[in-house]
Amino acid sequence: MADYRIEDLAREGGTTVRNVRAYQDRGLLPRPRRAGRVSLYDGSHLARLRLIGQLLERGYSLVSIKELLDAWDNGRSLGGVLGLVAEVTGPWSDEEPGRMTRGELTAMFGGLSDPVVIAGAVQFGLLEPEDDTLTVFRVPSPRELAVCAELHAAGVPVHAVLDHLRALRADMERVAGLFMKLTETYLWQNYLKDSSLDEAPEMAELIRRLRPLAQRAVDSELARAMRRLATRQLGETLGRVLEAENAAESPVPDEPAAPAMERYPFMSDEWIAAVSRLSRLITPDPEKRTPHPAVVDIVVSDVPGRDDPAELHMDVFHGRVLVRPGLLPGPDLMIHMDYPTARSLLLENDRSLPREALIDGRMTARGDLFALTTFREAIASLSGWDLAGVLTELTAAEDADPAQAQ
Repeated sequence: MADYRIEDLAREGGTTVRNVRAYQDRGLLPRPRRAGRVSLYDGSHLARLRLIGQLLERGYSLVSIKELLDAWDNGRSLGGVLGLVAEVTGPWSDEEPGRMTRGELTAMFGGLSDPVVIAGAVQFGLLEPEDDTLTVFRVPSPRELAVCAELHAAGVPVHAVLDHLRALRADMERVAGLFMKLTETYLWQNYLKDSSLDEAPEMAELIRRLRPLAQRAVDSELARAMRRLATRQLGETLGRVLEAENAAESPVPDEPAAPAMERYPFMSDEWIAAVSRLSRLITPDPEKRTPHPAVVDIVVSDVPGRDDPAELHMDVFHGRVLVRPGLLPGPDLMIHMDYPTARSLLLENDRSLPREALIDGRMTARGDLFALTTFREAIASLSGWDLAGVLTELTAAEDADPAQAQ
């Protein structure tokens, strides 16, 4: 069984070292064993820590959680319920998450360090930044990341790999739904009819037995389908090669590249949320950093598909521009502008636009004029930052159907 130091346990459990110590002090988490001067935790601590997090997410207080865990530890029937919750919500794979530095990630993909691709991997969930230094990432599934690297090394563009994984995830959700419907109809309904929650441990055991069945079924069917389709594709490819030997092929236009990330309508809630998550990944060119800090609230009116104005704020500090949803109280600057002005300003990086928009009334600014200068510098420097490419990649075309952009 793996041993964890307190920092590793907190990271794997999705919490902080401070919380781990607090749970210990409250009796929620057993004390670690000592190895010399080092405290070591094991898998049972990690399972308990994840269960505490799940119960907190469901609205339980720490006092209630303590009572539930005590009941579980004392072998009362409620413990079976918690065991069932832990069994269902715990990992359904024996794969352990990993960690990777940005340098290791770049080397893994043959020197590729495209901020748009990294942002797409974070959006998809392949990578999780551990903090704002952006030098270390948590890798939820090292196997899946390794598959991406192998496909890239074989010649598949990373954006195409991510697009494939998005489609695969949607298909797997449907497969899992079919399997759960099958078990609910023929197993759960009959089991619950003859059982009580006092026998939840037996239900947890049933879950443990069912876990590998879905994996085996998917593996078998995927192998069958891959063999059948690969054979068909080989025949079609050989047929085209033979035809090409007898006739000159006409030039085929290149297909447009698939987007590296999911795209959303400009200034929609989904767009603002995505930009908020990804803006902290972007490190500006040191020679083009905006040196002055400022908080700028932005209100965009007349946004297609919205009944209310879009509200967001920009936090400019240490040369970085972070974008966040909502307005902050007491900003250095408050900006109001209409939708076309915002689109030209943020996506097209029109450097002359702020002054022109202020003069003709398409934009109004209230607050510190020095902050207005900082805002203009930040906007003007977007074209030299990686953030400009991420914003463009993230934004659906103006005439796109919002439903299709999701």
